[in-house]
Parts: sequence; C-alpha cells; structure tokens
Amino acid sequence: MRFPNGGSLSLRAGKLFHLLIQFAGVRVADAAQHKVTLSALNETFHITAGELMDLIDELHTTTLRMHLTDTKGRRFQKSGPILSDAEQEDEAETQAELRYEFSPAMRRAIANSTHWAVVSRRAVLAFESRYALRLYTLLSLRVGLRKASEPLSVEDLRELLGVPVGKLKRWQDLRRKALEPAMAEVNHLTGIIVAYVPIKRGRRITGITLTWGTKTGQDMVEAMKEIERPKVGRKARREGTVEVVEMSEGQARIDLADALAAAGQVDEIRNT
Repeated sequence: MRFPNGGSLSLRAGKLFHLLIQFAGVRVADAAQHKVTLSALNETFHITAGELMDLIDELHTTTLRMHLTDTKGRRFQKSGPILSDAEQEDEAETQAELRYEFSPAMRRAIANSTHWAVVSRRAVLAFESRYALRLYTLLSLRVGLRKASEPLSVEDLRELLGVPVGKLKRWQDLRRKALEPAMAEVNHLTGIIVAYVPIKRGRRITGITLTWGTKTGQDMVEAMKEIERPKVGRKARREGTVEVVEMSEGQARIDLADALAAAGQVDEIRNT
C-alpha cells in the first residue's frame, strides 16, 4: 500500500478496512456494491457518521500497488485505491446504510488469496497500535507459506509497517516505538508468534530477519482468553506487571492470615 503525502493509514481506518472486507463476505472479490447498516457497523466499531466519512476518505486515497505477471510471462504493475465508490445515508434514516465497492485492483488482490479467511476480526479490533495491525496483516499473508522467515532492509520494514515519511528515522526509534510494540501485541493477542534477528554491517543495523510461526495448545488458548478480557490492564498483563501485583496481593493475604492466626493463638493463651 502507498499512502498520500508520505503518511500512513490510521489505526481506525485500518480496522474499518478489515471490517468492510468481512461484511462483504463471500462476494468480496465480485464487481458488486456491498452494504452494511450503520447500526451493524456500530455494534463492533463505535463511530459517528462524520468520522466514518473521514475514514472512507482515507481508504479512497490509499493506493494498492501490485507486481503481476500475465499469461505470456510479461511483468506489469497494477494499482488503484482500496475503495472505488462509497455512499453513506444520513444516520437519521431508519436502517441507514453504508454502500461501497472495492476497486478492480483491490478485488484482484483478494480474488486468489486465502489471507482474509485467517484474519481474526476480534484480534483486529483489539489492536491499539496501527503498526501492530499492519504487522498482523502482513504475517497473516505469510503464515501459510513454506518459508517461516524473511530478510528485510530497514527501509522495507518501515514501508511494510506504514511508518510515515520522516518519522522514526533512527533504527533505535523504529525498533522501540514501532517494531517491538507491534510484535508484543501480535504475540499477545493472535495465533501468530513473531520474532526478529538484526542484520548488521559492522556496528550498523541495516535490516532484520523476520521470523514467524503459529501458536498451538495452551499458547493459543491464552491468546483467545486475552481477547475476551477487557482492554483495561491489557498492557500490564502483556508486560507481566499484573502478575507481580497479584503475587504481592497474594503474599499480603498470606501474611494477614498468618497474623490473624497468630493473634488467635495469643488470645487462646490469654483465655486459658
């Protein structure tokens, strides 16, 4: 994806993008107008009519570009916006609708892809970082491949994460503010586990080798449980600070019980 003026797709626009794909259902790759009521959209994505149109504008101005090969082996590029058309009824209308169409380029990208079948809607809505949403989208495209790693230059990584031009120029900032927080959310909330190894030239970091895999057993269960929990305290749970608090409270209860027991013994001695 390419963004206007060197910007990036916002977190809310990214979430709307995924929801519109899922609301389109099995006809997502058809040359058709899709419909969703504003009330249905608001069940999972609380938004005003004005905010919705602003996000639609982001999808109109975000360009998808693909490198393709035709049946004769000739390579070419195909590009277009995510949405080619959108109509939004006044929210005062009963069962007001958003009607939308994906562009031919977007439909081409979706047509032969199993990616959207494995994307978790609940995970998408749970993300708090646009970088986490971008990383999850990219990894979902790759988990079905035979390979489980990919080398990326720092510039490739910036582009894949959708970092705005001129932002997070230093590797340390890119790692600390974009890559590692995104990885932490993906590892915490989804069925994918991701890691990376820095690629160095001398002392300079020139890229990373991104690695990924799918969770199994209890790890998958824990990710599913976390999505069910409220967002409040999620960062603390991810960083493990909640466990420290719980252990401290537990120890306090043990200490209190011991103190009460000791006090009871003293009283018994006094009573005898």
